[in-house]
Amino acid sequence: MIARSRSHLAAILEGQIRRVSRDGTGDARRNGEAVPVKTYLMEGRGPVPPKAGDHRGPFVTLAEMAADPVLRGMYSTRVHPADDPDLATIEIAQDDERAFVYVDWADSRHWLLHTFAMSRLADRFVSNLAAARRGVGRAALPGEFLENAAALGSTVALTLGQERRVFEPGAGRGASDFVKARIWGTRAGRLLSLVRVPGALEEGIALSTIQVKHQPDAGDDSVFCLDDLRWDGRIITRGTSLQAHLELTAALQGCYARQVQRLESLHAVRMNGRDGILHGRSLTLHLTRPIRHLERFCRMVFSSANPFLLWGMPVVRGPDSVSVAAVDLNFGQGLAFEFTPEFIRLFLPRDTSGGTVVRFYTNLQHHLDPRVRLLDQDECEIFQL
Repeated sequence: MIARSRSHLAAILEGQIRRVSRDGTGDARRNGEAVPVKTYLMEGRGPVPPKAGDHRGPFVTLAEMAADPVLRGMYSTRVHPADDPDLATIEIAQDDERAFVYVDWADSRHWLLHTFAMSRLADRFVSNLAAARRGVGRAALPGEFLENAAALGSTVALTLGQERRVFEPGAGRGASDFVKARIWGTRAGRLLSLVRVPGALEEGIALSTIQVKHQPDAGDDSVFCLDDLRWDGRIITRGTSLQAHLELTAALQGCYARQVQRLESLHAVRMNGRDGILHGRSLTLHLTRPIRHLERFCRMVFSSANPFLLWGMPVVRGPDSVSVAAVDLNFGQGLAFEFTPEFIRLFLPRDTSGGTVVRFYTNLQHHLDPRVRLLDQDECEIFQL
């Protein structure tokens, strides 16, 4: 259904949430799979602040993305504007499946995409849509961001994981390079704290998904959402309340936006053309798990492949030093790195999105070192709960 306005969209999503809550399936059901509402976080612009009230710019960008020839080769797409200038519906079809994705850019830089399409269709479409345009990318959410949003409610389940096979392609599925665990229960949050105690697990484990129960009205147990917040910016909601889901989503979106803005305002570097001096504050990623085979590691990270989507030519400066001038392929923006086995120094240019730093840090959590720390030049934590 095409959303005519923001209130109409709320009615559409609220109706689907209630149907899923009532019968466990929703309107569409294939092979026994329920179809809950899903929300995706996407960064829609670079670090240049948009003009106040400029909603036309994002709509034009969205329409160009939906008309991308590669995307149109996979899906039939139509973009429908709403009466509200910061809302649109993308109507998509693939084979015999038809679905709607509702794009909300009330924050013209940090977009929200809502849908109750089947996951296999929605996940791929959102990723392909983001890939259709430079300067647009899906948000990556480190564990600190997920826990920050979870503070609004009670944690009832966790998914913990570590996937190092991207750097050890011949290692198989041994415990040293691949592990995943799902924890349920009212004390799941407490278990996360115990897992993070030094020595609890030899090399740590990253937070992939946190399931949170949030009740806007503490006195009414019947009004709640049960949301799965995932590290790749996808939020799946169940329960009875759209309001509760939107509150959790806003908390996560706000945390991401604040940290990105903080990185850009405090840590962007620039070269002074007159004196050739580099101005700004670099960032340091401190590793508790040293990098083995540093040169090979850098070649794999900067190969343009998933999950990092970075391209660059590593330059060996010494036996334990590699530098890389790289391009983030999500945003088409540059940044520079200096690697040693124990730490990585990162330089964020003034015109590059802070989201590139967040994504790189999140990927390190999941694929190299769950206990990696992002520090400023005073060795203070950048991402704090």
